[in-house]
Amino acid sequence: MKQKVPKKNISRTVSDIKASASGRGFSQKSRLAADGLIGENASEKFLKKTAPLPKRMYADIADKKFFLFRKIFLIPLFALLAISLLWGAGVYSKWDKLAGYFNSTNGELENFINKSEPGAGGNASSSKLTIFDFIKNKSLWSNAGSAYSEFQNFSAAGAGLLSEADALGKSWPSLVFGGGGQELIGHLQKAKNYLELMSEANGKLNSLNIGIGDFLLSQYGSPLSFQLSVQRLDDFLGASIKWLSSGGDRHVLVLFENSSEMRPGGGFIGSYADVVFSGGSIKSFEVHDINDADREFTEKIIPPAQLKGIEKGWGIADSNWFFDYPLSASKTIQFMEQSGMYSGKYSFDGVVAISPKVVSDILEMTGPIELTDRNLTIDKDNFLKEIQNEVQNAQASGKPSKKIIAEIAPVILSRLGSFKTGDNGILLQKINDWITGKDMVVYFKDTGIENFLDFYGASGSMFQIPSDFNGDYLAVSSANIGSGKSDIFINQKIFFKTQLNIDGTASDHVEILRENTATAKDPWWYRSPNESYMQVFALPDATLSGFTGGFNKKIIPRASSYSGYAADPLVKSIESTLVKSFDYPLVDQFKESGKKVFGAWAKTAPGQKSDISIDYSVHLFSVPSAGQKYQFVMDKQTGSSGSYDFEIYAPVGFFWEESNSPLFEYKTSEPGSRTTLNLTLQEQKD
Repeated sequence: MKQKVPKKNISRTVSDIKASASGRGFSQKSRLAADGLIGENASEKFLKKTAPLPKRMYADIADKKFFLFRKIFLIPLFALLAISLLWGAGVYSKWDKLAGYFNSTNGELENFINKSEPGAGGNASSSKLTIFDFIKNKSLWSNAGSAYSEFQNFSAAGAGLLSEADALGKSWPSLVFGGGGQELIGHLQKAKNYLELMSEANGKLNSLNIGIGDFLLSQYGSPLSFQLSVQRLDDFLGASIKWLSSGGDRHVLVLFENSSEMRPGGGFIGSYADVVFSGGSIKSFEVHDINDADREFTEKIIPPAQLKGIEKGWGIADSNWFFDYPLSASKTIQFMEQSGMYSGKYSFDGVVAISPKVVSDILEMTGPIELTDRNLTIDKDNFLKEIQNEVQNAQASGKPSKKIIAEIAPVILSRLGSFKTGDNGILLQKINDWITGKDMVVYFKDTGIENFLDFYGASGSMFQIPSDFNGDYLAVSSANIGSGKSDIFINQKIFFKTQLNIDGTASDHVEILRENTATAKDPWWYRSPNESYMQVFALPDATLSGFTGGFNKKIIPRASSYSGYAADPLVKSIESTLVKSFDYPLVDQFKESGKKVFGAWAKTAPGQKSDISIDYSVHLFSVPSAGQKYQFVMDKQTGSSGSYDFEIYAPVGFFWEESNSPLFEYKTSEPGSRTTLNLTLQEQKD
């Protein structure tokens, strides 16, 4: 029997759920079927346009992981609306014009008014006004004069903030790509000023025991979350303005990560761009083959153990070796700044990593690009194929490769800079989609910028497990080592099953099903047997209890001795925790980013399937009880694709309130960067 589960129990980061054939995303099934792994042509699937995301659900501000700044700016508007409804007939009339303006800005405000306005004919018990206690808020009336003045200041600042947000939304591509940096900085500074005025007005209201946050309904966040959101945005704007307006050039790396050859931190870094900002605008955009910087990287560093068979020393191309993207980005910057191309010249302030899907989507928006000298047209469908053809042909002839990216980049930037207002909105939504799907991740050294990116799910960081966490965690990564570009033909399904036990433990089962759909007709670089190092990240106390599948890959280091080579401190720290089990010799067990990691090799030849299964147990925060909250969190690997099937079984004698069953199941073929399932235990009654 299929169970329909309320959407409120799925985090907003699950933004791109596909319904099953029955129209529901939840069902009861004992096991994930291994059939039907082969879909449409792999390369077309890799680059195809995805369907529009479904309308997202509203949730607490602390749970929002979306990069649409407009939604952040609208938070104070909801507060103002609540105030206007609760203020009284005399004052309400003075807010009417402003409330009408807010109504025209977002349909949610109109819905709120229809449900909450006095005399609307609704059920009094369901009215939002029932939460208003005149006795508790007597200070509002005793300080009416001062309060009203500050409410006016707050509302004026909120309207100004929204105006700046609208202005940026209409013009930001032309400002960034078209030389309007000073105007961009001006808009950001005005937005920050309005934000500070709102905070000042709120502070004065607090001194009268009337805080703006006190009028926020729980639907739109708590007073504390409101204040934290304002402070977080203010810190971000301050750091961004400082960075954009600082003297001299500021450098940011844009990494083109090829998902046809995966690494834990995303696809293999084949090309990159040195993007130079000056005065708030892009000054230059220089594209390079990663080998250009790697050839001048003379540091002798011992590579991670899994890379020793293909690298004598660790290089920039494989620097994104860590699942937690800020660690990978920091390592890429470190190596890049040590390369002779940049050492002693300048440093890099941040990293933007993008998958081929991002370039494909941009080409869909800007239109095909004619390369007349090549007699070639590059579009959204053939971009990756043509890049790969050039790379392999260049390697065979010893000529420079990946020049196509350098040729099309200026055209793309020019077209982005001339986008019309309507196109800007589409581009902003695309950016949100890329971040939500982890096809784009962003890292900045500046903590004010990085903290903001991290809170809104753009940094690619791993979930940090709280000390009182009652639930389970999963992340799965693959690293294609020496198998060409075969990942483009790998279809992957991940099945996770957990049985909660009455003693406060959980028995977990993870199965990784992979199929290689390459054929003899495909180019040789796609037909290599896919040999990938698979990693399963679990709670730190996870104890291995079973393993099947995998193969014993023999790694022959390219360096007979690492005399004169330095050990990387982070890699050394991780590898120092490595242990092997006599019962399961094919499994590596170690600690990374506060997680227990189980690592094993999977080999999937063209036309074949592979299957790895890992069983382990974890401890929950407490023994099960009625009303107890349970949370399951899954982080997606940057730039990866595949489907997921989660089965969560309640302890004996309990059921999940959300599914009204001992089983809660969730499936998705297009997960967001982080999937969070919030569940509630209830006791079964005789």
